[in-house]
Amino acid sequence: MEPEQRRSSGSGVVSGWDKSREDVESQELASHSACGTKDLSSSQEYKQDFFPSQRPPVLPDEDSAISVSSEKRPMDDQNSFPAPMTLPEFYSEGSGVDVSQQPHGGIEVDDAWTDPGFESDGSSFLSQISSSIDAYYWENGRRYHGYKEGRYPLPNDELELDREDMKHQEMMLITDGQLHMAPIIQNPQRILDVGTGTGIWAMEMADKFPSAAVVGTDLSPVQPKWVPPNLSFEIDDVEAAWTYMPNTFDLIHVRFMFLAVKDFPRMLRQAMIALKPGGYIELSELAVDPRSHDNTLPQDSQILLWIRLLREASTRMGYDMTIAQSFKRLVLDAGFEEVTEDIREVPWGGWPKDRRLKTIGIFHKEQLKQGLQGIVMGLFTRSLGWTQAEVEVFLIKLREEINSRDIHVTDHAHIVYGRKPLGATHMA
Repeated sequence: MEPEQRRSSGSGVVSGWDKSREDVESQELASHSACGTKDLSSSQEYKQDFFPSQRPPVLPDEDSAISVSSEKRPMDDQNSFPAPMTLPEFYSEGSGVDVSQQPHGGIEVDDAWTDPGFESDGSSFLSQISSSIDAYYWENGRRYHGYKEGRYPLPNDELELDREDMKHQEMMLITDGQLHMAPIIQNPQRILDVGTGTGIWAMEMADKFPSAAVVGTDLSPVQPKWVPPNLSFEIDDVEAAWTYMPNTFDLIHVRFMFLAVKDFPRMLRQAMIALKPGGYIELSELAVDPRSHDNTLPQDSQILLWIRLLREASTRMGYDMTIAQSFKRLVLDAGFEEVTEDIREVPWGGWPKDRRLKTIGIFHKEQLKQGLQGIVMGLFTRSLGWTQAEVEVFLIKLREEINSRDIHVTDHAHIVYGRKPLGATHMA
């Protein structure tokens, strides 16, 4: 998975001033060799190479300070290094600074300075999230988003976030490694990821297209703090009125959102306005319609009972679990052109002989097993009135069937994309 923080690597910090001149030179030369030749005019590269751990170097004490002459230090040759200086000597020699009057070992503090890439909370200026919405609540042992509480029925705790990353990897297998299917322009300028979750898709798109400003939106502030410089995250509700300027995005990406969007036609109308003429909308979702090609899934199975109950619970809450099968019609009705639908098989488990489908099936089964409690708990307790104990008992048999090698089930992923007409523009 994508790590929450991107850590830079570089040479270590010399931990003392009591080494000989030769030792200091070898340390410096090894550091330069490890880092490679860098243009120090780039502040980001400078930070990555010379501040690998952001720990302050060990300062010399009076006993270990090296006594040196105040005369100018000659260089043996252009590759040599001058003998180390004590800190008092470094600040006093030719600087005109009275070290005794300087705090923090002679370094004057600039109280007005901030570094957006290395702030104390680890966030960048592109990924700061207001603390007023950085809140959660707990229900039946699972954590949920606090902003617009109850709006989304699935949890946002670490177990579910891990599953979100697994779902991303599964979709990458389904699409043969393609982050998007829509034929967007070579150097897009703005990309929107609706319901970004952990932000993993948005981060990979930001890396792939450094020319683009990528925006990921979600109800939960669970995204990493350290992200590519062209990526920002916003806490927003996809069903609220969009505030983006019209005609600005080259691609709007919506994936795994059937339990987050009640009014897909309205969302598509807002996407049409926000897209540039010639920009694309792309929707990706599972059909949630498991079937067996060899009749190994009995009609009285727990799996089919679970699907029926999920549909009932989600319908009561205003969601359509089978919306993926209507994507193409909805995108056409919204006015998009060159609408394309790509339907791909998604097995439940590793029973297929085909190596690609076997891998997809293994990923799908594992993420499904990990998410079962989170998927069922919120929907069944809130919508159907079940107790937590009833949910746990129901899941026992369901897990047994999903783990069974004798049941061969296949679902399908629907990927639909369409282009905003070239002549269509919208006024702010």
